[in-house]
Amino acid sequence: MEKEWTERQREDLHLRAVALGKEDGEKTGYPSKDKPWLKFYSEDTMSLPFITGTVFESLHRMNKDYPEDIALLYFNRKITYRQLFENVQRTRDAFLRAGIRKGDKVILFTSATPETVYTVLALCRIGATANMINPLFTEEQIIDRVNETDATLLVVLDQLCDKIAGVVSRTCIQRMIVVPVYNAMPAALGLAARWKMRKDIPYDENVVSWNDFLKGAASDLPDAPYEKDRSLIMVYSSGTTGASKGIVLTNDGINATLTNYVRSDYLPHRRGEAMLQMIPVWFSTGIVLSILMPMCIGVTAILEPVFSKESFAKDIKKYKPNIALGATSLWLYAATCKELKGEDLSAMHYPITGGELLIPRVEVALNEFLASHGCSSPLLQGYGMCELGGTVTTASVRYPKLGSAGIPLLGVVVSAFDRETLKEQKCGTRGELCVASPCAMKEYFKNPEATERYFFTDENGTRWGRTGDMGYLDEDGYVYVLGRCGDCFTTSSGAVAYCFDIENVILQDACVAECEVVDLSTEQGKGVPVAQIVLSKGTDEAQSDLLPRLHSLCQSRLAADCVPQGYKIVDAFPVKNNGKRDMEAIRENRAGYMLPENGSLKEISF
Repeated sequence: MEKEWTERQREDLHLRAVALGKEDGEKTGYPSKDKPWLKFYSEDTMSLPFITGTVFESLHRMNKDYPEDIALLYFNRKITYRQLFENVQRTRDAFLRAGIRKGDKVILFTSATPETVYTVLALCRIGATANMINPLFTEEQIIDRVNETDATLLVVLDQLCDKIAGVVSRTCIQRMIVVPVYNAMPAALGLAARWKMRKDIPYDENVVSWNDFLKGAASDLPDAPYEKDRSLIMVYSSGTTGASKGIVLTNDGINATLTNYVRSDYLPHRRGEAMLQMIPVWFSTGIVLSILMPMCIGVTAILEPVFSKESFAKDIKKYKPNIALGATSLWLYAATCKELKGEDLSAMHYPITGGELLIPRVEVALNEFLASHGCSSPLLQGYGMCELGGTVTTASVRYPKLGSAGIPLLGVVVSAFDRETLKEQKCGTRGELCVASPCAMKEYFKNPEATERYFFTDENGTRWGRTGDMGYLDEDGYVYVLGRCGDCFTTSSGAVAYCFDIENVILQDACVAECEVVDLSTEQGKGVPVAQIVLSKGTDEAQSDLLPRLHSLCQSRLAADCVPQGYKIVDAFPVKNNGKRDMEAIRENRAGYMLPENGSLKEISF
């Protein structure tokens, strides 16, 4: 919180703000005009130019003079930048021999393996696009997303072949390149994994192993020269609220993200340190922020192909990374699991989280966990979405604020807008968070209508992306994310009520660690809010005492038609493959709610 800043920090920020003309009577109150967050950046940082060229050119330029530094770590196998560039060259030549050219699409149905990295960078050199398909898509989603690309080549991890085998004949794919998960492991471990994880795959001329695919003469075709706004990576929206959409990320947008981390204000680092990659590669945060970014700045990317809270804790213990990015649910597991009990985390100086609400009380508890294990930094929050290139805000290392999602990246503008009028709100006023960013996607692939709904241009010609999240900015430019704009219902009085406002009341009770309020109404205008609750560790209070107290708290703080009509204690919330809570599964759990009534608890199902 702001009160935690020292007087020296306050004076430093004041002097910076005065120098930038952002104080002493010049404030308008509108974030897009005042940009109050600029006072947190040094003049040297703000003067650095954005990286230009292709992403491969950026990565090569930053690391060509350090050929023996470690670019990737995969199950303890160290891959140097020299080996990385050699493998990218071989992979580029193989794709060229296979007929892939500038503008083509290649489907990746993979996880975080070195071959995935080689493929993305090889396609970058060719001028083609890597389409990162989410393996947890339904068969129909996979078929639709693949067929709209007209791609003929598919790179698939052997462990995912069963998922794709039944649908590939219904797509435009003509040839499959199969990557064994153990292919790049150290020799002894790879041999053991081969016997344990080997898949019986019927190879033929159209189904080829990765190593066979690489065999052949080198190509003499040159790399495709840089072109502005050329796509490099396509990730996909979840499709939970409609058909999944291809999110087109360009070299320029990705380079804008990389530029922000080359600036040391964001990520204090030393060449040779290591960052744990945990977010799946089919999200922009997983491929851009967790792999391309650390390699670009000379930090080793530790590849983890299995996304799970157990893998997260295991890898922290095994690799002792200096930087680790994980969803809030992963950090909550890390703070309580036996694997990290008593573990020395002094090597970690940049623990990062995002993607889920982190209430101040839980944030304090996680910070205490980190500090008690020797970590010198608090848990640093960020905020973003795939459509905006992954990252929008990041915590200030020197000036953290409890409960905030940090400040906008340089070149990024964040503000809250009235959802109906699209008029900008002043600092302190909630609205839909909208973002103007050089990192933003080019478009939704072959979906101009959805692209037009996502972006809008204001009277000054600024192009804003609509996040769908409700929040606000404070006078210092810190961003606070409250919840989804659609996470609401219409009360019996006709007012719009937000579920996150109800959750914030319930979370005031120290016995409540996590809370999700959902609306189970089936008729318009008759909201039926209910609350699912995860108790704080060590809480042994009986339901008969706890639930009436929570109900009374809600009755005293909320309008009558916003008070939950049922409460249910659960062990944990279901989590999707990206580490975020599975709200659909939470809503489907409609039985076993309890409602305090006449001094007792009445069980209710909806």
